[in-house]
Amino acid sequence: MDKSLSEYLERVRPAFAALPEQAGHQIAFAFLSYKLGIYHDAVTRCDQALRLLEGRPVPPVLGTALRIVRERAEALDKARFDAKLPFLFTKPDLPFGIIDPSAPVTDPDLFQLTNALVILYAAALASSPDDEGALEEQEKYVLQLLATYQRSLRK
Repeated sequence: MDKSLSEYLERVRPAFAALPEQAGHQIAFAFLSYKLGIYHDAVTRCDQALRLLEGRPVPPVLGTALRIVRERAEALDKARFDAKLPFLFTKPDLPFGIIDPSAPVTDPDLFQLTNALVILYAAALASSPDDEGALEEQEKYVLQLLATYQRSLRK
């Protein structure tokens, strides 16, 4: 596993380890559905995860990440490719992201979506043991997301 990704996953694991397994499963499927381009399913899985997490003591950043992915998946499902995301992450959320919050943000939508997808990946890995194998197979996708974001900074 990539060292920086591995360090990130270990850093945030404790925050997500106590999530209900059923919610973790929905988060895993939201991530996987988005990755596979099954956007209507990603929307449904995000909604289900949000319902399962409602009223539970979970890091608020997880709800934000689910809403960001849900909103983007819904836009893509409706072929709204240029739909802008409102900036939803707050200052206290930023340490949960993998992207250095002190780094410049040249594309706010890409910043949000990349962080949101990686947060879902981390939360699902930490809370859904049944999906661990399928998620670990997606490491290359996560690294591609991060590389795409890094390339956007060089433009």
